[in-house]
Amino acid sequence: MHVMDILAPFARTGHIGPARIGAELRDVTEALGPPWAYGSSTGADGLPYLYAYGYLEVATCHAHCQVICSIVVQTDWATMEWPSREPGRSETFPGCPAYSEVLRALDEAGCTWQAYEPLTCDDQCAIRVPASGAILVVDTGDVPEPMLCSVSVAVDRPHSCGSRSR
Repeated sequence: MHVMDILAPFARTGHIGPARIGAELRDVTEALGPPWAYGSSTGADGLPYLYAYGYLEVATCHAHCQVICSIVVQTDWATMEWPSREPGRSETFPGCPAYSEVLRALDEAGCTWQAYEPLTCDDQCAIRVPASGAILVVDTGDVPEPMLCSVSVAVDRPHSCGSRSR
């Protein structure tokens, strides 16, 4: 398996397995086991709100509910660690996919994308997948070939704690 086998469907749908916007953290932990790492920041309830499974990062509401509000996959590492289909186990993949490889995988997956100007500047460019809201950021700085840095989705508006929109 190649990392684009995971990232192209993520970009197209906005979710990775149980990790999707609006799901509860417990849905992810039931499927993947306990997070491998926690963020250093805490929400109003004293719980962390950033959880990681290797290079898959899930952020929850900063208030009391632990509803997932963003999902980020960091891809700018030579080797990426990823949850396997067996809870508590991991797989590794080569990271740093080339921009050309990303565009090819998106096209092959039938995933329409467009330039995303708010995150495009001197050393990076970004594209957005309208269907899912996924944003892919690419390092175009001092690199031999532009490389994918991250893929993310996030809520487009705050939710009301206690209200679950799935």
